[in-house]
Amino acid sequence: MKYIIAAVPPVLYLLAGCATPKYWEATGGSQSDGLVQLSYQEGPFEYGQSRESQGLAIATGRCQFWDYKHAEPSGTEKSVCRTMGQLHCLETTVIQEYRCKT
Repeated sequence: MKYIIAAVPPVLYLLAGCATPKYWEATGGSQSDGLVQLSYQEGPFEYGQSRESQGLAIATGRCQFWDYKHAEPSGTEKSVCRTMGQLHCLETTVIQEYRCKT
């Protein structure tokens, strides 16, 4: 019985997925609308962990390049399945939009 209990936690870790550090990249936006879009990719069974401060720094830099003062998040993160397998998503894009402020 002790062997079964010892074997269960590693299996649960495999089923739960892996926490993987992710880094935001500027992938879209509009200077005239004052919007910056950042995103990162997740693979199957991955749980991406991103830093909000890193995303805000990238968005603020883009906004300042466009002569705005700073950026702030606009809404919540969105996850979009890009490649669907038979039973689960194989590739997910996580998107966060920021609005440039004067």
